[in-house]
Amino acid sequence: MPDVLDAVLEENAAACAELMHAIDAVPEAWRTERGVLGDWSLKDLVAHLAYWQDGWAHALELVASGERPQIPGYDNDDDFNARNVAASQGESWEQVLARLRSTRERHEAAVRGLRALDADRYAEGRTPHRLASAGSHDREHLPAIEAWRRAQGL
Repeated sequence: MPDVLDAVLEENAAACAELMHAIDAVPEAWRTERGVLGDWSLKDLVAHLAYWQDGWAHALELVASGERPQIPGYDNDDDFNARNVAASQGESWEQVLARLRSTRERHEAAVRGLRALDADRYAEGRTPHRLASAGSHDREHLPAIEAWRRAQGL
């Protein structure tokens, strides 16, 4: 019988597929156009997702090793987002997308690493479960991507 981590990984994979479908439908020339989410471009949004997922992976790795979870460089959402999106400005679309892929792999490995813990530690409602459930973050941004695509006729 699948456990809670299997369900989380399945949900993350499904949300990732939905996100990638929405992203892949955007022509290359439009990926750096502003306005997808406030002043962010699609590339900025992908960078944002990658930095958060990497932070969650780090926090889960700490949990698996018996330490308190923390996200490196996190002080508050707005500053974390602004700093990380700014850090990606000199990167190409391919670099940002490659980071997203690698952080997703790291995150998936970190979720699997929770199996070494008592299942109660990562039960729904607990911090490790929220950190593991990256699919909700992908889905949080899907409506903005889809609305922007419609507005651009994409």
